[in-house]
Amino acid sequence: MADFPAETPSNLGAALTTRTGTTNADTLPAGSVVVARNAGAGAHTMTLTVGAQFDGLAVSSRVHTVAAGGVYAFRVPAAYGDANGRVPLAINGTASEVTYHILGV
Repeated sequence: MADFPAETPSNLGAALTTRTGTTNADTLPAGSVVVARNAGAGAHTMTLTVGAQFDGLAVSSRVHTVAAGGVYAFRVPAAYGDANGRVPLAINGTASEVTYHILGV
């Protein structure tokens, strides 16, 4: 499991680190934005495990679907974070077909 930080683009521009998907939950910072690209022939799901609770009850995981050959962006709400502000991410199937960038915007 990798604990990935968010990268913040600046007015001067910045090179971004391309992350490769894994099937076991890597973690992202709550409040970040993810831009994912699926190079595979089939759709992939990216599942965020929500660390928050409502009235003491667990909140369901949030699933984002990235179409084959598509690029997809989503925000990781700050409320999804665990006590350390981290959110686990899992990618189904051949996860290495999905690459993504994590932005702290």
